[in-house]
Formats: sequence, C-alpha cells, structure tokens
Amino acid sequence: MPLLNFTREKNTNIAFLLLVILLIVPVTYFLDMFGNKATVQAVLIGLPVILIGLVNFKVAIFVFITSLFFDIFPLLLIHIGILLIPYLVLAFMLTSIGFKFQDLKTPFTFVIIIFVLSLLPSLLNSRALTNSMLNMLIWPSFLLLVILLAVSLREMKKINFVTALYVGIVTLNSFYCIYQGITTGRRSFGFAGVMFVDILGISIVITFILFMVAKGEKKIWLGTIFLIQILASIFTKTRNVWINILLVLLLSLIHIIIKSEYLQINKKKIIRYGLISIGSVALVGSLLISYFGAGFFRLENKQELTQESLEVGDVSNSLVTRYFIWTTGYNGFLQNPVTGIGIYSFGYSSQFYNTLPEVLFKKFVAGLTLHHGYFAILVEAGIVGFTGLMFFLVIIFRRSRKIYTEAQGTEYFLPSFIAFWVLIYIYISLFFSDAWYWGRGILIFAFVLGVISALNHLILDVKKEGKPIEQ
Repeated sequence: MPLLNFTREKNTNIAFLLLVILLIVPVTYFLDMFGNKATVQAVLIGLPVILIGLVNFKVAIFVFITSLFFDIFPLLLIHIGILLIPYLVLAFMLTSIGFKFQDLKTPFTFVIIIFVLSLLPSLLNSRALTNSMLNMLIWPSFLLLVILLAVSLREMKKINFVTALYVGIVTLNSFYCIYQGITTGRRSFGFAGVMFVDILGISIVITFILFMVAKGEKKIWLGTIFLIQILASIFTKTRNVWINILLVLLLSLIHIIIKSEYLQINKKKIIRYGLISIGSVALVGSLLISYFGAGFFRLENKQELTQESLEVGDVSNSLVTRYFIWTTGYNGFLQNPVTGIGIYSFGYSSQFYNTLPEVLFKKFVAGLTLHHGYFAILVEAGIVGFTGLMFFLVIIFRRSRKIYTEAQGTEYFLPSFIAFWVLIYIYISLFFSDAWYWGRGILIFAFVLGVISALNHLILDVKKEGKPIEQ
C-alpha cells in the first residue's frame, strides 16, 4: 500500500515535526529518572527514527527488527520488542490506505488460540500467579504480530527487505563477535547477547539456501557471508547450536536436491556446492581448533564429579547443570502432571520442587527457566498444555509445508521453502532451549509465521487471478 506522501501532506508533516520536538523533553526526563544509562542513550538516539517510522512503515519495521539485537527486558520475560508491536500497528494504520477484514486471516490464528487456551488451566496451580499472568501477555502480542505481518508484508519486495535487513545486521554483529572472540579468548556474542546464537543460526540457514540457488556474483557474496557467519557461530562456543545448524543444513541440502527442478538449479552443482560448504565449515573449525586448542571451544571440558565438588557447587559440566534443572522440573511435574505447575512459573517457584543441596540449587537452578522447549511446557502446563503444544507444532508444520508445496512453479517458492526450513530450525532448537516462548525468541517465531502467512496470501492471490504457473 502507498506510504504517506510528504508533498501532499505538508500540514501533517509540520504537525508531526512539532510533536517530535515536544516529545524530546518529557521522554528525556522520564528515561533519566527511570532508565539505565545505556538504555537512555539507545532510546534517545533512536527516537527520531522511531517517530519517522510512524510515517514510513519500512522504517518502523527497521526499528522493530533492530530491537531484536538488543538484550533489553523492561519486565520479567517480556522483551522491549513486544512493547514495539502496538507501535508497528499504529505505523501500519497511519501509512496504509486500508484493508479488508479477510486480509486479517492467517493459516495459524486458530491453532495459536487453541494452544494458548491449553496453557490457561496451569495458572490455577501457579505459585507465582502474578508473574505467570504478566508473562502470558506475550501470547496476544505473538498473535497480533503474526496477523500484522500477514497483512503488511503482502509484497515480495517487502519480504526481501526484512530478510536482507535481518541477514545484514546478523553479519555486522558476526564481525564484532569474531573480533571479541579473537581478542578476549572467551565466548562472544557481539552486541546482541546470548540469544545471538540462535538469531545467527537462523541467518545461517537463510544464507545457506540462498547461496545454494544463487548464480554468478551473488553466489560469491552469499558464500562469503555464509563463512563469516559460520566463523562467528564457532566463536560463540555453543555446542547445541552447532548440532542444530549442522542437522538443518544437511537435511535442507537433501531437500534442495529433491526440489532442484522448482529451484531451477542443477543437481550435480547442488551436491558440489553442498560438499564445498560442508568442507569449508569443517576446515575452518579444524584450523581454529588447531590454533587455539580444543579447550578454547569447550571441547575438553571434562570433569570428574565427586561428593566434595557437589557439596561446594564446583560443577562446570553443562550437561550436569542442565540435569539439576530438569530434575527439579520433573519433581514439579510429578506434583501436577495434568495441568502443570503454572506456565512461566518455574523460574519464580522452583524452590518448592527442589531436592538438591542448597548450594547447587542457588547456583544452577534458582531463577532459571527449564532450558528445554518441550519439557518446559510439559512441566509448566502439564499433559494438557503439552497436548496443545503438539497440536500447535504439528498443524503449523503441515500448513507451512502445504504453503511451500502450493508455491511450486511460482516466484514465491524459494521464500516459502526458506521460511519452512527456518521453522524446522526452531522445532529442533526446542530440544535445546525454551527461549522460543519468551523474549526475543517468541518474536522471531512470530515473525517467521507472519512471513509464511503473507506468502500464503500472495500464493492465493496468484490462484484467484488465474496467473499461469511458471514451468
């Protein structure tokens, strides 16, 4: 839809400029009173851009995606990006001519609502009810973002824009991450914080598939970006994400070979470039390990656990520390197996299910979430919520698969194919992390579903208009 015309809307723009000037003083005062210095500086620098976004939706999207790279949580598990969703809605309303009610439909609305309803009975058992209910506000925001993106991204150039923006910022942070890793010798995440490991993982999947189908100069650029991002992933020293990325790349490569006809690429070339990509990753990893040593990548971090080390909390094995969390969660599940201990409550009430020595509990369990997407729902929402989760994931998988299948022979096949594999990445990542239910993770999850929904609209439009399908 057309954006506001600055030439025709002079009076509106003058009023808007005055509003910007008037807002600077109260916003500065408020942030100086209640915000930390870094947040104040970030918001004040970004305020003009945020306000410009109200008359240019592309800028508003830029603000939202950029926010995903800042580790700012104003309240509990609610990331600042969730607070920007009403801003996105306002920007869209101000910059679009209009839309029909049927445009608000998405393939996922019903299943999202069913899943959220399956979580609600768990609140009856929550020992941190206020926190649980506040965190549940994440889900209406999730649904709103999916619907908004389904309506606002109904042009291929807009989908290309958000994809390029996301990959571009990830690549920029990858350079910084590599610099940190080399200069400090420690785990590095750039300016994006620990969630960067999965933000980066998704970008690697996108870049890999684009690299496989690209031709000429684009292939060289995408191949370079892919290697930079892989190198950054190595410096994050996050082994479960390496497994996740490797598995998705291998499976997607097989899928690309199967669908080579629709991607218009030669199977032999796919296999060749696939082997080159995998070989390059292995070579880079081997060179880094040989230079820095296996310990730099936490590959020789073995520890013999003794009664003494457990008593004083001297434990560094990540699998063992996860076991402490999962054991405590399992105790909670046994108390309320049907409806769970309360969604989003484990981090605030885990002490009620603890059987570990106090030193271990305080160091490795207190205040933490369950670190496993599937197990977290089983513990916090019980069998009822877990059934809802399975329904949610299965239906989303089937409908997303149907969308990219129906896109075969159209210009929308490649973006639908990529979005499907990003979704697979999230599904596999749920075995290692529950961060896809809160913070930046749930916003990225919603963004993926929103893009798939927008593509679904575009594919349906092609069918309605009776446009010929490319062969």
